[in-house]
Amino acid sequence: MLRSPSFLALAAIALVSSGSAAAQTGSPQSDTSTGLWQQGTLTGNWDGLRSRLQDDDGITLGLQEQSEGWANLTGGARRGVTYDGLTTASLRIDLNKLMGWDGATFFVDFFQIHGHGPSGSLAGNLQLVSNIEATDSNKLYDLWLEQVALNGRLNVRIGQEGANDEMMIADDAAMFINSSFGFPALPASDLPDGGPNYPMATPFVRIRFQATDAVTLVAAAYNGDPAPSGSGDPQLRDHTGTAFRLNDHALLFWEVWYSRNKGDNAPGLPGTYKLGVWYDSARFADEQYDTNGTLLANSAGNGVPRGHDGDYAAYVIADQTVWQRGGKSAESLAAFAQVMAAPDDRNLSNLFVEAGVNWKAPFGRDNDSFGLAVSYEGIGAAARRYSMELAAFNGFGAAYATNETVIEATYIYQVAPWWLLQPDAQYVINPGAGIPNGSSSKPLNNALVVGVRATITF
Repeated sequence: MLRSPSFLALAAIALVSSGSAAAQTGSPQSDTSTGLWQQGTLTGNWDGLRSRLQDDDGITLGLQEQSEGWANLTGGARRGVTYDGLTTASLRIDLNKLMGWDGATFFVDFFQIHGHGPSGSLAGNLQLVSNIEATDSNKLYDLWLEQVALNGRLNVRIGQEGANDEMMIADDAAMFINSSFGFPALPASDLPDGGPNYPMATPFVRIRFQATDAVTLVAAAYNGDPAPSGSGDPQLRDHTGTAFRLNDHALLFWEVWYSRNKGDNAPGLPGTYKLGVWYDSARFADEQYDTNGTLLANSAGNGVPRGHDGDYAAYVIADQTVWQRGGKSAESLAAFAQVMAAPDDRNLSNLFVEAGVNWKAPFGRDNDSFGLAVSYEGIGAAARRYSMELAAFNGFGAAYATNETVIEATYIYQVAPWWLLQPDAQYVINPGAGIPNGSSSKPLNNALVVGVRATITF
């Protein structure tokens, strides 16, 4: 069913006429132009107030609406159309400008999530079609303090955020809408309640140190489970994003970044390469055996999965510009890839692979981008054996598929600096990987989902 935009989204649009709306999340540039189609935000510079707040007091206000319409044309759980959206309000303060605290920044943002995404009821897939679809709610998300020291080489951030803000990120994958290009499908499927990932952030601390011009070291620790204990939708168990959980297991990250040709006079094309691992200290259930070593699919067993202390994964990420037009042209072609692997005895998903290419500034349009990418979520051998054993013992059911794969094509069209339109198409192979869920107890046919996202920065 097609749903209407939320009251907050409509109210944000209404604020335009009063001149009291704000800019996008983050730190937009001050508006100095007066033309509606040239200014960076829909509501402009507020007669100079926005510039004065940023330049004199270090205060940046943000308000952004992302609205999407989707249609599942074939396959999946069922055909149909739906609407979902995300309104983000943010506040960033340069504490040096405001109070003389050198190198410090405060940031907070709030989400108003509305509508109903296309994955659960239409496509039935594991890798969510949209990176903003979630349960309707009003949530605090980011709330952190950042301190920069040692001439910018040391950066420490503490507070609350999602791991998808900074970790496991392929920068050139950011333009894609499928959730796996932001937070990989493997940890989303394996970590308790999906891990600290949109729309559920957790308390954390992150340290980033630039050891040399080319090498950066990153370490981070998050509370491992973003939702309070209980049953039902974990997003509803922390409906407001204010649980501030500190007493759970830890999710730890370590990454090494190597950057090349980043300077203005670099001899070659720029690229960034990352090597990372994560470790979760929780206890994880075995995918195949109970505590007595009996198959979980066998009703003669005790049904209590064998436990494993901790879980982990290793990954590599590459972002590389492979071609750039000379002169003053912004046109370039960039490629990215990520491979992540984890043990299959305690994980539903044990392999994740993504890769894609971005064509930046196509057709002479400097601020547009076209992208084509694929995301592969592999299902572990132990989980697949369990599904086959379950079918053998019960006499019905089907084995899980080896993977769910998504192919996405997308185009970002800049109507104005404050208005982006992004048509998108995703072909989902083996939606749900044949795993029974609320949408269907049978394997689903391949799905084709198309949609468009509109982003307006106030």
